[in-house]
Amino acid sequence: MQGKRRSIILILIISLSVVTSLNADSDSLWTEINGVNNGVSGFGLGLFPLGTDFEYLANFDMIPGYRHRALFSLDLSFGFGHVTLSGYDHQTGRPSWIDPSIEDAFDGQRYFRIWSQAVVFLQQGFGTNPVAGTGPLVELRLSFRSRVSNASEALSVSSDPSSSVFNKPPFDDSFEHFPAYPWLEGDRFNWNNSISFSTYWYMRKTTTRTSNYDGVYMDVTLETGPWWLGNDIWPDVVTSDYVKLSWSLTEYLTAYVSERDNGWNWVNLSFGHTNTAGYIWGDVVPEYQIQTDRLRGYLTDRIWIRFTGPQFIATDCYPYIEVSLNNNFYFGGVQNEVDASTWAMELKSSVTFEFHLRLFGFIHVRYRFGYDFIKGFLPDVPSWWQDAQLGFYVSL
Repeated sequence: MQGKRRSIILILIISLSVVTSLNADSDSLWTEINGVNNGVSGFGLGLFPLGTDFEYLANFDMIPGYRHRALFSLDLSFGFGHVTLSGYDHQTGRPSWIDPSIEDAFDGQRYFRIWSQAVVFLQQGFGTNPVAGTGPLVELRLSFRSRVSNASEALSVSSDPSSSVFNKPPFDDSFEHFPAYPWLEGDRFNWNNSISFSTYWYMRKTTTRTSNYDGVYMDVTLETGPWWLGNDIWPDVVTSDYVKLSWSLTEYLTAYVSERDNGWNWVNLSFGHTNTAGYIWGDVVPEYQIQTDRLRGYLTDRIWIRFTGPQFIATDCYPYIEVSLNNNFYFGGVQNEVDASTWAMELKSSVTFEFHLRLFGFIHVRYRFGYDFIKGFLPDVPSWWQDAQLGFYVSL
């Protein structure tokens, strides 16, 4: 009964947020379509829009007379696609990379997932950016996320029906209980809720009209999705119970800028360096929070060089080419392992090349290819990869 009351309260909170945003003044409310999801099973080369992201934003004076206005945001997104299961025993959560004898019945099987989520946040800036001389030094953000998802039989034109996890259940009594995949337990319908507190620190300034900077940026986020926040509304199923702490620090340097007589960019060259760190605690980590190879902690180092080409037609039409070296170190226990007996470390390194074309701000064409030369637990030899993406961004 208490779980039902909590779910009703959460529905009311989300509904009130939607109504409030839709009835805000048109002068202070705008909408963005931030992007589209990739296709299913490579359909349309992954470019067919099968999901999208809408964001409603409004500025207002939370502190009367203060120089920085507060920001309210309601972000609504949805999407669907195939998910492949592999590498973890469904009952114990023990990974195959630590125990090669594991032969999980789900290994290599797929299911079809549809999801949607609402993220509401309130943000307020304080102080003054000492490098730019304007804008806030720090922004504080309080967020609430509510996410629903469902898993069902895989959509496939294959003649092999066993490619779907749920066409022919491999178990009887145990089929509804998968500790390694808590989002597939019960009726495979999940409702996950979480709250987070973030700080964003700005000690940088804009150096060009093509989003180049000099200076430093940092953010820190503490997020939790405890069982009592509506994550135990289904009988005998807890869909989320975790705490995550993450940190990021980026340094920027603009090395060369050449502009036309009208101030538009001709060419510029910039460098950047980012370090991130994080750790996740908890017995039940939901699917969308699962980290690479499920290790609880991570440290990353990324350094890049970006060459930006000329602005043409409009200020938000320009290409850039970016080359980056990426090193990722993962460590700690294994997320959703029942007895928490595994502890491991892993290193992955790669070089990435990206071509990105912006057209009027609302169309982004991106092509990437890379070389993975250290692949962690995978025994595969170093290899090349590539992908492409077409994104649409619309403001109303």
